[in-house]
Amino acid sequence: MSILLLDVDGTLIDSLPGIQGGFRHTLDQLGWPHPDQQFVDHIAGPPMEVTLRSLGMSPELAQEGLQIYLDYTRRGGWANATSFPGMLELVRSWKAAGLTLATATSKGEEFARLILEREGFLAHIDFLGAAQEDGPRRGKSAVIDHVLATNGWDVDTSDILMIGDRTHDIEGAAEHGINTVAVAWGYGTPAEWANAARTAHTPTDLEGIVHDWLAARG
Repeated sequence: MSILLLDVDGTLIDSLPGIQGGFRHTLDQLGWPHPDQQFVDHIAGPPMEVTLRSLGMSPELAQEGLQIYLDYTRRGGWANATSFPGMLELVRSWKAAGLTLATATSKGEEFARLILEREGFLAHIDFLGAAQEDGPRRGKSAVIDHVLATNGWDVDTSDILMIGDRTHDIEGAAEHGINTVAVAWGYGTPAEWANAARTAHTPTDLEGIVHDWLAARG
């Protein structure tokens, strides 16, 4: 059994426009000053309340901000996203080759399902692993734990490969002894990718890396 854990935002889906729109709306509703553009360009990845707390908000205010953000997303912000070129075809080919595919995203489950279905990915995903919009399963490690525990796969960690774009993907997978391939078309930085087992700069690169991983396992 060969399992690929797939991040969504920044890996399969370019959701940054919608996330940025919701983030700015949240700050405006809270009367909080906007950070510089460099900060805003890298907000995709961690749970929104983590991002808000990094601005200096109290836990209580960050939770209030999260609810504002979720309401914005629910009212249509989720739809301001598109799939990265080549990724649907790659996911489709992995599924046809017999790999087991699961998402492991910090995106809320409702919103992940909506965008993955609209963009055609959901039909090729064996398990939708995502965060809870209103619950304790928020960070990447908790989502991966949910995916593994729910499916009960009797495999070694060498049979699983995480694919993502941010340090949260790499660190969350590492907590479970799982290696990550970082994708350079997402929202991470070279410093983040340096902690991954490999870095793919194009979907063709990623296809080759996964092929090599499968071949090395025999």
